[in-house]
Amino acid sequence: MIFLLVLAIATAAALLALRGRAPRTAARWGLGIAMVVAGVAHLANPTPFEQHLPEWVPAAGALIAATGIIEIALGIGLTVVRSRRRLVGMATAAYLAAVFPANVYVAVAGIDVDGQPGGIYPWLRLPFQALFIAWALWSTAEPSAPAEEPFVDEHPRATANG
Repeated sequence: MIFLLVLAIATAAALLALRGRAPRTAARWGLGIAMVVAGVAHLANPTPFEQHLPEWVPAAGALIAATGIIEIALGIGLTVVRSRRRLVGMATAAYLAAVFPANVYVAVAGIDVDGQPGGIYPWLRLPFQALFIAWALWSTAEPSAPAEEPFVDEHPRATANG
């Protein structure tokens, strides 16, 4: 739920900075910041993340370090990459889907994870993964209506006449 909290705070801050003009951009920045925070957490304190893996998974420490680096790269991609924004969004959604089984494992096996409450908490976390995946896809999608922000909102494209 820390990811959700970081996502909400970062998105709200981006909305304030943009004065509410670009909700997709704010959502994308919020997700990018949340991904970087999560990636740094994987590297700084890998134990809770290693506990999300069954004992039979080889090189759990290296896998957690790799996923931390991937999360940081995706977060940076969400906030910096303009030309391949949709591709970065789809890669982020795919990553979030790929790590979902680890969350299911914790809930089903009743794994105690350092720093997280037990009981029903792991089960409550599961539906949020769908929200995060949808967030990644929506925040990087091309606008569907002319009134929405342009896809590349930071630098309008030059036209033949101007």
